[in-house]
Order: sequence, then structure tokens, then C-alpha cells
Amino acid sequence: MTLSADLVSLHQVDSQVRGLKSRLDSAEHYVGLQERQQAQLKARIDEIRSQIRQHQATGANQEAESGSIKSRIESLRVQLNTSTNPKQYAAILNELKLLQTQRDDVDELTLSQMQQVEDLQAKIVEVEKLLGERTKVLDAGRAELNTCRTEVGDRLAQLDRERTAAAAHIPQRDLDTFNRAADLYEGEAMAELVAVDVRRREYVCGACNIELPPEKYATLVSNPNVAVTCTSCHRILFLVVVSSSAA
Repeated sequence: MTLSADLVSLHQVDSQVRGLKSRLDSAEHYVGLQERQQAQLKARIDEIRSQIRQHQATGANQEAESGSIKSRIESLRVQLNTSTNPKQYAAILNELKLLQTQRDDVDELTLSQMQQVEDLQAKIVEVEKLLGERTKVLDAGRAELNTCRTEVGDRLAQLDRERTAAAAHIPQRDLDTFNRAADLYEGEAMAELVAVDVRRREYVCGACNIELPPEKYATLVSNPNVAVTCTSCHRILFLVVVSSSAA
């Protein structure tokens, strides 16, 4: 076989290999994305639960403070009822008013903490619902990934062997050119040299549609053992041979 034919054979196998790997990579990327989103939702739930514990602890402290104030108020009321000194009576009464105001403030803060706990608990329900939905999507994605690995695995191994065998016939310099173009254009390393008008010697690259010098066509026809590349996109050019039966 000529170099041009060997390159075309390599291209056919390489395209299949890259296509299967792309399918597998897409499935793995999708599962990875779902796993990250699931982890974010779990982290969000942990964060909310931590906030709930903080509010509950603060509320418990405020309830204890309210109880302490209440005990002091009850003690002062006893003193107030037994007080016979006008100045002492006025001082106790003034302290009672201050403690009542303080207790009302503490009770209001306690109620606020309780409300925030309820709001956060409702938020957890929402996030847990999202987590359940995300988990279902993730499970389906993992199942699809396993199916993809099963379907692609054996075929990919076979094509990898075929690609290695096809590449063995190609000189290293030309193989490097092929690989660079394949990496750059997602496996589309080769392009047909299209004869727009043979009489006028007008030719274009079938991939980028840039006009090519006639010498490119002449080299491909006269020496199929030379790798000819497009002057613009640098894909390796080839000619489509039409069989006489097809003609």
C-alpha cells in the first residue's frame, strides 16, 4: 500500500477510536458533574443542620436567661409586697420594670431563634428533595456509564490494536503530522483534495475550503508516498479514487 492509503486506513480507525473514547469521556464527565452537584447539596444540608444547632443552642441559653430573670422578678415582687420604706419600694419597682423589659427582649430573641430554626428545617426539606432528585439522576448516569463501558470496552480494545497496527506502517514524521492534526481537529486529521475545475487547475481543501496550489494535486497524483498537507488547516490531503465500475 502507498503512504496515502496507509494514512487513510489509519484515519478510518483513529476516527472510530476517538469517537468511542469521546462517548465514554462524555458519560464519565456527566457522572462526575452529577457527583459534584450531589456533594454540594449534601454539604448544604450539613451547613443548614449546623446553623440549626447554633440557633437551638442560642435559644436554649436565652430560655435559661429568661428563667433566671423570671426568678429574680418573683423575688423582687415578694420584697415589694413586704417593703415599708418608700425609697426601697421605688428602687425595687424600678428594677422590676427594667427586668420586665429585659425579659421581654430575651423572650423576643428566643422566639426569633425558634422561627429561624423552623425556617431552616423547612429549607432542609427542600434541599433533601433536590438531593433525592439528583441522586436518581446520578444513579441513572452511573448505570449508563457502566453500560457504555461494557459496550465500548471490547470494541475500543480491538480498535486500539488495529490503530497500532495501522500506525506501524507510517514513518514517524508523517505519523506526528497526522497526530497533531487529529488532536487539533478532534480526529479529523485528513481532508479530501477536491478538484473544482481540473482544466483550470482549481483545487480546494475539502475541510477548510481554502484554494490549494495545483502542485498539491500534482504531488498526490505523481507520488502517493509523500504526505501532502493543506496550506491553511494543515490536514493531510488525500484523493478519492473513483473505481471504473462506479464510473
